[in-house]
Amino acid sequence: MFRGARKEELTLIADELGEIINPEMKVLDLKNLILNSDKYKTDKVFIDDYLDSIIADRKSKEEQEHNSNDEFGKITLSSAFGENVEAKLIKTSITLDNNSLNHPMDCLVAITDKLNAEALIPPSLYEALCSINDKTNKKENDTFAESIDSFTPFSNDENDAESGNEIFYVESDSDNLNFNSDYSKMKDEQNNCDSLKKVRAELKLNKGNFLLVEELIYHRIKF
Repeated sequence: MFRGARKEELTLIADELGEIINPEMKVLDLKNLILNSDKYKTDKVFIDDYLDSIIADRKSKEEQEHNSNDEFGKITLSSAFGENVEAKLIKTSITLDNNSLNHPMDCLVAITDKLNAEALIPPSLYEALCSINDKTNKKENDTFAESIDSFTPFSNDENDAESGNEIFYVESDSDNLNFNSDYSKMKDEQNNCDSLKKVRAELKLNKGNFLLVEELIYHRIKF
């Protein structure tokens, strides 16, 4: 009796029969409540048919939803360990907060809970993401190249510059935010370093393989 009926469906029938329903009732309790109802006993055929139609409608919707999800079929995936896993394909839209891909892109996504992966995306989306990454890297490289062009050589000795004993520095706007704090910290560390006292003494005599620039000690680089 009432085969295939769910709790919410039995609750609906019992409520329409005017029965008092306890939220803690289980499926069996609801079935007994309906069977013992006076209204059910007087119109059993109609109520049975009504419940069957509710169950059939629910199953039809579930089947349609299932077919919709399976519209694009299934694929077999192979894990790194050679395990073959069947995954369902569904269609979805993906949007990234990026100027190059700020509009929804429809793509097929493989759904499975048997592989340790956050997402499996189609080649078209992968290529779009790679393109964005390439453009970002190119922009960073161009910025670095511009910085290289702004290299300025300096030396504490004209003879060093003529002989090729030079060091280089480059200014960067992004570094200016922390420049003062980093400069002060490095200066304090060098001033408090006992091993650099001898170096400072040699610098005063213009000896050694070091340079003093804005009160900071640098190792001389030969090119």
